[in-house]
Amino acid sequence: MVNNRDRYPFSNEWDYEASIETIDLNDEMEQDIRIGNGFLISPSNKSIKKDLKDPDGIFSYRFGPTLNDMNPFIDRYKCRCVTGGLKGRVSHGMTCPICGARCEFVDDNFEYFGWMIIDKPYVVIHAAYYKKIERFIGRKGAAVNGKKRSRLENILEVVDIKDIDGHSTELENKPKNEPYYGIGMIDFYERFDEIMAYYYKIQTNKKESYDDIIQNKHKIFTNSIPVFTTLLRPTDIRDNTMSYEPTNAMYVIINKLRTQINRNKTRMDRDKKSKNQNLYKLQMKYMELYDEIGAGLSGKKGDFRGLMGGRYNFTSREVIVQDPNLRIDEITLSYKALVIIMEQRIKNIINKLYNMSIAEAHNIWYDAVVNNKNTDGIVKGIIESIIQHYKDKGLPGIPFIINRNPTIGYGSILQMFCIGFTETYTMALPLQVLPLLAADFDGDVLNILHIINDTFFKIAYSIYNPRNAFYISRNDGYFNSSVSMQRDTLINANTLESLGKGAYTQEELAVIRSVSKRNKELYY
Repeated sequence: MVNNRDRYPFSNEWDYEASIETIDLNDEMEQDIRIGNGFLISPSNKSIKKDLKDPDGIFSYRFGPTLNDMNPFIDRYKCRCVTGGLKGRVSHGMTCPICGARCEFVDDNFEYFGWMIIDKPYVVIHAAYYKKIERFIGRKGAAVNGKKRSRLENILEVVDIKDIDGHSTELENKPKNEPYYGIGMIDFYERFDEIMAYYYKIQTNKKESYDDIIQNKHKIFTNSIPVFTTLLRPTDIRDNTMSYEPTNAMYVIINKLRTQINRNKTRMDRDKKSKNQNLYKLQMKYMELYDEIGAGLSGKKGDFRGLMGGRYNFTSREVIVQDPNLRIDEITLSYKALVIIMEQRIKNIINKLYNMSIAEAHNIWYDAVVNNKNTDGIVKGIIESIIQHYKDKGLPGIPFIINRNPTIGYGSILQMFCIGFTETYTMALPLQVLPLLAADFDGDVLNILHIINDTFFKIAYSIYNPRNAFYISRNDGYFNSSVSMQRDTLINANTLESLGKGAYTQEELAVIRSVSKRNKELYY
């Protein structure tokens, strides 16, 4: 039997940190091709019909089957053969005579990418770093034809001024603080260090941004544009009408521009102005794609909000009030909230303990919630017994997670114990956790989640319980002043103690001295 006590996440010796890093697209492309987790997108065809049938196109079957296929789920079971071989549930467990591998279940691969390659020496700007550079050099550039633009846009769109002999010459009357106005994509790449140094001189307060950009120059300019799977950008063709997710149209245009940039057969194809114009159009369409993906993931209707949002079982929301008698990891909840959150558990106990049917158990629970009835004190007695059950296990009460939006700091999520309930519609908190939650008592509402999984509780108890995880600062290893007793509380306590000191009996003073002595022995 394997001992998991020393393995993550059960051992307190492990300390993990997650971070987001901007990847090098060229390196990522080479790795995908090397391990067979991607393919190179072929140049754009002359019609969308040919693109749809191209095995190496942006709609390639390599990404996986679609619901329009004759047998859309046949690839869920297959061997290792790229084409041919064994496929389908009917072949499950059989050994392929071609590759020698068994036909087994294979899930959809959302990490399988196609890659559009722009031939050197031409490059585009990594979309994430485009945003960083745009912020660094200034978003407010000179307007063009009444349209507001950033300085970076003004730099990248070439302005080709011809002299009387037809030779290109630089624009003389350039906008203020935009000396590189209209030089185009090619010159921006070649003069990148010079341009960044110029804008750093006129705004030295952006040293951190400047250092990030210069140190990651190898990631900024890329020849590789990733094309994510068609499983996330579906298309549908019915009655000669094509419906598609918007990013598909953007990929079609990007691939056409990429094909034109790579074309070098004629003198016109090799013209610098033409290359600059197509590179600029590609970059803008690439940024439009980037923004479309971001919009799809973020916001109230975004995929992240849709995945993580919505209604959940065993949860509630309550306005918070104070209770100075609570320890740092204790709370009390509304009776109504506890009855609803623990609905299944209460019904199950009524059903088994009182030998009632599920329907009868539901009626008792329903009366406790809706009709504000408490038949023979059954429901309240059950909740009290559940709290006592956890106390018998050595815990203060029922384990919960509490959270205050937005969840942006360590302390926005806390693991607490419900030690009792009240007839109000509020949740009582100890004063010490208020700074962690950035909360106060002016109507703040917290999210409440009942923990029913033992493994989840063990992890949450180790990481999010205030008594276990918040007294020591994660920044410097010293005492975390955020959970210290608040100043006004100490002043009031000291005042009350001073005012009432003369009223204590000798026996009460002896108890106070003994408690004080015991605390000194424990902590000093």
